[in-house]
Amino acid sequence: MSDGFVDTGAWLALIMPDDMHHQEATVFFRTLARGVHLVTSNYVLSETYTWLRYRDSHATAVRFHQRIVDAERTGLLSVVWVTPGIAEHAWGIFARYGDQEFSFTDCTSFVISRVRPVDFVFGFDSDFRTMGFDLRPGPR
Repeated sequence: MSDGFVDTGAWLALIMPDDMHHQEATVFFRTLARGVHLVTSNYVLSETYTWLRYRDSHATAVRFHQRIVDAERTGLLSVVWVTPGIAEHAWGIFARYGDQEFSFTDCTSFVISRVRPVDFVFGFDSDFRTMGFDLRPGPR
């Protein structure tokens, strides 16, 4: 079984039909092998809920949360909670790469994706490629 980390951009692309990556994300998600287990973090979910709340609606954010709960319940998804150790390691990355536009959440995702480890990152943020991850489907 392989693991794939799901970034905020992938969640948004799957949820929002008007997202520029919606079609690409939907096709990629549907073609994932049955043996793939998805991983995300509470920080990524926080970003996603907040984006949905303010740029779409509260109802959309609540529906998305229910999908997350259902995916966890069925074993398709694991949510990794950012611990003080993950945050400390992420802060080191954030501080070291001042020449990059990494968000702190990105840095926590890098740490989780290395420690887990995951086989690929499902998303569109090229920062994951910068840090050496296999980004799928990735930016155009």
